[in-house]
Amino acid sequence: MADTFKVDGVLPIDRSNLTLADKVEARLREQIVQGERPTGSRLNEVEIAADLGVSRGPVREALQRLAHHGLVTLESHRGAFVRRLDLGEVRELFELRIALECEAAELAAVRIDRVGLNELAQLQEHSVSEVRQGPRPGVFDTLDVHDLIVRHAGNERLEQAVTQVNIELRLARSRSGATGQRAREAVDEHRQLITALTSRDPEGARVAMKSHLTASLQNTMQMLQTVDGPASEGAPRA
Repeated sequence: MADTFKVDGVLPIDRSNLTLADKVEARLREQIVQGERPTGSRLNEVEIAADLGVSRGPVREALQRLAHHGLVTLESHRGAFVRRLDLGEVRELFELRIALECEAAELAAVRIDRVGLNELAQLQEHSVSEVRQGPRPGVFDTLDVHDLIVRHAGNERLEQAVTQVNIELRLARSRSGATGQRAREAVDEHRQLITALTSRDPEGARVAMKSHLTASLQNTMQMLQTVDGPASEGAPRA
């Protein structure tokens, strides 16, 4: 049997290093957060295994891992589904994200070194250039100032908590997305945040982060209400 399996329109998966379950998980995670597998849609083990050219074992393991990370819901006698967040859950996750990342910004203002500041400046330049050209979907997933700031906060437990919150929030981002106007606003808000970090101003960094993420929360809620309608905020949780 060949050492790769093929998916239409996607390069074959290399089996040489990571386990098959690792690679199936990565493929499904990408499809979910990019919105290729919509929230609420069923994840059929047999179909996924056939599409990816693997047995059901790695698929089942991958789905269990994704459920652990909050991207998939496993329902007895029904199967696996892409998790659907209601508006109340999105708000709660954002409020937690704001609390965590404001603390990270304050810590980073004290702990970030010159190399880290240079990385932030370069990342900001790339973000500005990208937005000027018209932001592609998921632009801030690859040019993520937040990841860098949290890393330079120098607290691994805090970084892990932020990572978990953002994994779940990407379900909402896959449905809402940022408009061109919101993307331009975001890079301006990032600039203010970076200025506070460069000035070693912990309080300024906290205030800038809170302002930025509060605006992001408002934009996300507005976009999701447009997609789902206002009734979803009080809907029962899966």
